[in-house]
Amino acid sequence: RKRPAPRGSASYSRKRAVTACQVCRARRTKCDNLKPSCSFCLKVGANCIQSPVDLSSYDPASLQIIQRLDDLEHLIRGIRANSDAVVSNTGATTAPATLDRSRLSPCPINDILEWDLLKTLCGQQQINAHAFPCTVSGAMHMTSTSPMSGHDELEPHRMRILLDNFFNYVYVKNPVLDEPRTRQIVSRVCLHGIDWSPEACLALLVCALGTIATPLHGCGYISRDSDLYQTAESFFLAAKKRLGMLLGTSSLIEAQCMFLAGVYMMCTFQRLSAWRFFMQSLACCQTFESLKAFRHNYADHLDDDGRRSAAAEQAIYWSAWKSEREIHFDLDLPGYLFSEIDMSGYPPFFPTPPQDDEQSISTLSSETECRKQASWYFYLSEISLLRLRRRIANEIKSCEPDEGSNLLEKIASMVPDHENQVQNWANTLPESVCLEAPAEEDEICRFVLRGHLINVHESIYWPFVDWAISSPSPSDHSMLFSELARKGIQQHVERIRTNRPGFQHRHHGTFGMIVSCTRSALVLLA
Repeated sequence: RKRPAPRGSASYSRKRAVTACQVCRARRTKCDNLKPSCSFCLKVGANCIQSPVDLSSYDPASLQIIQRLDDLEHLIRGIRANSDAVVSNTGATTAPATLDRSRLSPCPINDILEWDLLKTLCGQQQINAHAFPCTVSGAMHMTSTSPMSGHDELEPHRMRILLDNFFNYVYVKNPVLDEPRTRQIVSRVCLHGIDWSPEACLALLVCALGTIATPLHGCGYISRDSDLYQTAESFFLAAKKRLGMLLGTSSLIEAQCMFLAGVYMMCTFQRLSAWRFFMQSLACCQTFESLKAFRHNYADHLDDDGRRSAAAEQAIYWSAWKSEREIHFDLDLPGYLFSEIDMSGYPPFFPTPPQDDEQSISTLSSETECRKQASWYFYLSEISLLRLRRRIANEIKSCEPDEGSNLLEKIASMVPDHENQVQNWANTLPESVCLEAPAEEDEICRFVLRGHLINVHESIYWPFVDWAISSPSPSDHSMLFSELARKGIQQHVERIRTNRPGFQHRHHGTFGMIVSCTRSALVLLA
């Protein structure tokens, strides 16, 4: 039985789709139609002339494929022609014009170690490993330190020393507590013993930080084997057992305790645990009414106690937020793709300094009042500088070159304005945190601010440092780029020199300082 013909005009019996070349046709032999020369012509050295393809021998589907291939070939030729035109127009400045935007901000250390200039200095095992791996020593926290006895550690005279250490060397950088009230809480715990209340947890954390906190100058390094370190661990272990009682209360004291626990973890170089505590503090802050309603003149409808509570909530939120952002980029955690200078989620307001009534002011000592004022001057100065740094870095990363110029030229034209912004910030600093004095005379607040200022200058000059390290091609602006790169290199030298007093000083930002100094050392080495 004859098979019925398939339906559809596109279906018909195929014809032979290839034709032999002229040499094989003359010899009446089979041709394999290889391009550009068939096998026989290639073997004998003959000129293989193949006839144009007879498209009538193809079915519609094959014709459609051929048409698409022709369109693709035409498109590729057009792209190549445009690329050649761009190369011919830019000439020697091709390298800056095609600058990788991901390298416009300071690189993480792991990316710097991938530079060709530095790959030869470390083996493959070191290249694949993280420069500063996170180690979890939670189990060691639970077993290596004996619980506090509750007698010698809580002696009133010793408590006053620990409180003074805390407020002089920890509180001044993050004024998230009310000093008179905190001293009363610690005194009550000292007199009545340690219970399982939130106030006892707060007191233990203050004592742990007060034990490990030291002045920037004139004090030796507190090693892990020292008695002070072991005593601080005892206080923290007792506080850690009480942190679980606070979870889910969404109270101000919960946010404060979680933040102080994160600060202690940073002082002992436990970055991953610190990040968890900062995140928990931030999660607690999300329920604060003062943060949810700040756009609607929330504080205008509050009494004095309400304003003080709102100011405390804003302060702990800001401290937890900036602390988390300072370490999460370095941790390189999966799912966290924000860059170090990313502005998303940046709080749109400044924290409000607490306003004491006349009765409270009269009861405060002059030392306490001066410390509170200096801490808030530093706190607001640091926040304004961090905002300035991120704004400048975002302007650099998002800038577009003008017509007829390349990206690096555009960034170079922005440098004077950025330098003026930084200088204006420095000129408006209050006397207590002014940076005009030599770095050798810095106390802890000036020391931290000076380090942040170097970070800002690093962001301004980084594109030119990267250009200089990446074997730059000559251009009309090479002299300008080289001068800006020299300024950037000088900032890396200044960072190592300025931070030298803090190399053996435990504080909230010690690990971040070590990371930044290591980056500067690698840049200078490259």
